[in-house]
Amino acid sequence: MSRMMISLCLLAAAGIATGCGASDPREYGSLSGMVTLQGKPAPAGTVMTMINPDTGAATSAQVRDDGTYTFPRAIVGSYNVGFVAQGSDAAPETDPDRLMDQIAAGQYKAPDSSAIIPEKFRSPDSSGQSVTVDKGENNMDFNL
Repeated sequence: MSRMMISLCLLAAAGIATGCGASDPREYGSLSGMVTLQGKPAPAGTVMTMINPDTGAATSAQVRDDGTYTFPRAIVGSYNVGFVAQGSDAAPETDPDRLMDQIAAGQYKAPDSSAIIPEKFRSPDSSGQSVTVDKGENNMDFNL
C-alpha cells in the first residue's frame, strides 16, 4: 500500500473515531414516574405527550400497566404534558376470568377511550400539567 493510501486510511479512521463532525449541542435528561387517574394507575397504553412551548420539541411515551412511564432521553427544558388513552387497551377488565366470560358470551364492549381521561388532560396546551427536564435522571408523578 502506498504511503498516501495509508495516510488516507488513518485519516478516515480518525474521522470515524471522533464522529466526523459537530456533536449535538443539546443537553439531555431522562424522565420517569407514575401517572394516576383518580388515585389509581392510569390505563395501560395511555399516551403521554410532552411539548416544549418555546422550541416545539415534542416526545411521547406509553404508560405501562402499573401506571409508570419512562422517557429515556428528552431534551433539557420545560414541557407541557397531555394524556390520551388508547382504545380498548385503555381500561382492561381487572378480573381476567370475568373478561374471558364476557368475551365468550359476546358481551365484552371496548371502553370509550374519550371517557377515560377527562378532556382537560388530553392536550398539553390545556392540561395544566407541566414538567422541567434537567440533565441526568428526573422523576415526576402526575395525578389526574
